[in-house]
Amino acid sequence: MTGNIIATRKLCKTFSTGGLQQHVLRNLDLEIREGDFTVVMGASGSGKSTLLYALSGMDAPTLGEITFCDKKISGLSSDKLALFRRKHCGFVFQQIYLCDNMSLMDNVMASGLLVNRNRREVAAKANDLFEQVGLPARDRRKFPAQLSGGEAQRGAIVRALINTPAVLFADEPTGALNSSSGDAVLDLLTSVNQNGQSVIMVTHDLKSALRGNRILYLKDGVICGECDPGAYNPGNESRKDKLRSFLTGMGW
Repeated sequence: MTGNIIATRKLCKTFSTGGLQQHVLRNLDLEIREGDFTVVMGASGSGKSTLLYALSGMDAPTLGEITFCDKKISGLSSDKLALFRRKHCGFVFQQIYLCDNMSLMDNVMASGLLVNRNRREVAAKANDLFEQVGLPARDRRKFPAQLSGGEAQRGAIVRALINTPAVLFADEPTGALNSSSGDAVLDLLTSVNQNGQSVIMVTHDLKSALRGNRILYLKDGVICGECDPGAYNPGNESRKDKLRSFLTGMGW
């Protein structure tokens, strides 16, 4: 770990609905360490996804400051934010959002070519990543509808990693998958993190949260607790007990 990759100061996000204001994030100060697998938990409506979108520049805060890779991104124009995200952020969502009319490889290539115009280099990196996630050549030529949910999500992770993002953002990445496919995706996220990739994941699931080495608990737009269970170890029951006790104390 080499320091903080993201920092916020007095971060606020307010939505107006029917003339009423809903304060989703409230004066939030946060530092995300490079190389961590940071997990954000909390009840529905606590502001988890809103925080994720603010940290990644997908949604602008109402007030406050966000620094990402030593650059202040709060206040940037939408065009500059789009360029910043393209170079520094990778995204994996519960809904996979692959283009249905493109093969898996073409989905990845389209994203990679936005940053690197050398088609041969992008294809070589894509194939290397596909090998790492265990998707053979025959699957790379398939369209999303021809893949299982787990295969498609692994392909979406390849797309997210093709531009070597500083941070991989994941919003309930196993929420639409069955247990075995979900475990495979979690194994993949754990593997890329152990290889140095910073990961920030939103989840409500204990099994998913166990993959993190830092757990933040959000309540009413405020971080009300933090747990450091240590590095992931699948056979460490005391680690699971520590996290479960922390979540119980938070009212989870």
